[in-house]
Amino acid sequence: MERVTLLVRNLIVIAMLATILDLLVPPGEMRRWVRMVVGLLITVALVQALTDFVHRRDFALPAIGVAGNPGVVSPDYREFQERYAARALTAYREGVARQVKALAGLAGLDVTRVEIVCDTEEPNCPRLREIRLHLRQAVPALSQEGGPAVRAAGTIADFYNLPRQKVVVAVP
Repeated sequence: MERVTLLVRNLIVIAMLATILDLLVPPGEMRRWVRMVVGLLITVALVQALTDFVHRRDFALPAIGVAGNPGVVSPDYREFQERYAARALTAYREGVARQVKALAGLAGLDVTRVEIVCDTEEPNCPRLREIRLHLRQAVPALSQEGGPAVRAAGTIADFYNLPRQKVVVAVP
């Protein structure tokens, strides 16, 4: 009941304000704008009262509630979450593999396949553990300290903030 009296009081104040503004504003274009603004204020007050009524905690429609209905089974979302996490991990691995292949290509290496090994201890945040590059052919400077494969592996390790030993270059 208190809400209804508050609504009526607000509407009376808005109507009085509208009357006073209507008397003060000269006739013409400005009066139409004032009436429109006052009409919007009244509409906002009514909509606010309606939304307050609908959002009350004790307001419930018994036909909508399904808590007491034994025939309705709530879905188990764990399976969906696991499938989504697996798809996200696959997409992450594919994206990193494309980036690594592009970085190795810039260094002049012909990479056939890139393996991305991740720690999946925490399913929501996989951690990059190791990168394995499989080259199409042996690179003569693979064992040299300044060779293209060593430089590419160093660049990739720096790019992904991994220790150099975690980027492995494998030859056929």
